[in-house]
Amino acid sequence: MTLHNIKTMGRFNKTVDGVFVDIVGTEDQISSYNKFINYGNDITPSRELKKYTTQYKNLVKEFTPTLEKLASIEEVVMQLRSKENIDEIKLSLVREYVYARCSFFRRGVQSKDIRIIVDKEEFWEFDKVDDLLGNSEFMEKATNKLIKAMESEIKENLRTL
Repeated sequence: MTLHNIKTMGRFNKTVDGVFVDIVGTEDQISSYNKFINYGNDITPSRELKKYTTQYKNLVKEFTPTLEKLASIEEVVMQLRSKENIDEIKLSLVREYVYARCSFFRRGVQSKDIRIIVDKEEFWEFDKVDDLLGNSEFMEKATNKLIKAMESEIKENLRTL
């Protein structure tokens, strides 16, 4: 990656768009299969509907551990993709600190990015915080700190995998 290729973040990033992570849900989000199972709970099911609903529930119960493992692996894959392809960094100034963020997926976290404090603003000369995007020394520091934060998250996910 070269620093001159870094640009500001867009709204959609394929590196943080998963499949199984959306299916299995999180502690705060009901899984897609449980949502599906609970649709129609307010109706009296026919014997045929009960039969197929039970068959569906049994298969979900059987394959849930596999789906959860796939989601965990998928999360690591998305995280590694983000780490190995940091091409969009957004900078912001909060109080006296310059923050950097880039796309990064974490299950159970609403935002699909990771944020770090790069430095205090007093150590850098700039008129607008985005001026720092052109400062190779600053961007190298920001990128290194982002990678370190990503590696910490990835390491923890690999430990639990």
